[in-house]
Amino acid sequence: MIFKNITQRSWWEKDVLARPADLLIVGSGITGLSTALFYRRMYPDSRVMVLDRGFWPTGATGRNAGFACFGSAGELLDDLHQEPEAGVKARLRMRFEGLELLKTELGTDAIGYEMTGGYEIFDDISDPHFRESVANLKRFSGWVEEITGLPDTYEVRDINSFPSIFNRLEGYLHSGKMLQALVRKANEAGVEIRWNTPVAEVKSNGVVLQDGLVLQAGAVLCATNGYTSTLESGTTVKPARGYVFVTKPLQNLPWHGSCHYNRGYVYFRDLGDRLLIGGARDVDKAGEESIRNEINPKIKNWLVSFVNEKLGIDPDWEIEQEWTGVMGFGATKTPECTRHENGVYVAAGLGGMGVALGMKLGQQAATMIAKS
Repeated sequence: MIFKNITQRSWWEKDVLARPADLLIVGSGITGLSTALFYRRMYPDSRVMVLDRGFWPTGATGRNAGFACFGSAGELLDDLHQEPEAGVKARLRMRFEGLELLKTELGTDAIGYEMTGGYEIFDDISDPHFRESVANLKRFSGWVEEITGLPDTYEVRDINSFPSIFNRLEGYLHSGKMLQALVRKANEAGVEIRWNTPVAEVKSNGVVLQDGLVLQAGAVLCATNGYTSTLESGTTVKPARGYVFVTKPLQNLPWHGSCHYNRGYVYFRDLGDRLLIGGARDVDKAGEESIRNEINPKIKNWLVSFVNEKLGIDPDWEIEQEWTGVMGFGATKTPECTRHENGVYVAAGLGGMGVALGMKLGQQAATMIAKS
């Protein structure tokens, strides 16, 4: 490391603190921390450093809705309308294996995981998307059975007078506890995490911090998901902001488990006696292609109307807390895991499924860097 803003360095700084890292990772979300963890396992004597701009991660990892899902039937069908089956199946496998890896590495209790099952609700049985989804249930259950050995994952059910497709293998977790457990595990593995360290520029052999400090490294990985284009121009990953709110405690909450609507664009769940709901990005996709933590009134109003008209909760409900988080989407929902021409590695573009994909992507990124 070279300290541009410091004219003198002590012997101790030069001997230890200023020593170049073997791997420098920008971004301390699931992907970045998982890459660091797996790389340290491969090379126990390596120096692995993770940099994050905030006091804690402020991307999608700590600001998501806490869903442990891998794909509703309606979403899978929608994906098939946009890309070949092979890609959709491979991504389904990566999501499921990623969730299993997350639970195995961190422990279900530590992340507050509950396998509640997941519902995808539809307005009416005459809905063409419902009919086509139902017609493909055997096909989709077969895909999951190839991965898990378990049959009949998807089935038609009614819930609160809505026709729905139930996925018995989905659930939810506590994103804050998950992140806390992952940080703890990375620290225990000897990963060095530097908070409040915003990066201005990435290179193949190091990074330049916003304060002018230059950190040298044998390899550099951008694990910044929706923010990647602010550092690495060669990426196809674009930001996609998501909005979430939580109600005040409700007397009447008829929903339990992870629920989806409109091909996965809308998602809601119980949070104790509160309702958590988010999404509806399709209401204003262009407006949500942003890294600004601002609330889009079009989307908020749409979700409020959806709750009032569809979900049957207390009519005098109120929002207690609301926030946004920035996801990353590439050309497809399959993440980018590549080495760019400038030598910088990128693992990003998790397509709104970072909880399911992040640790698996981190494992792949660590292997990619190790082989290079």
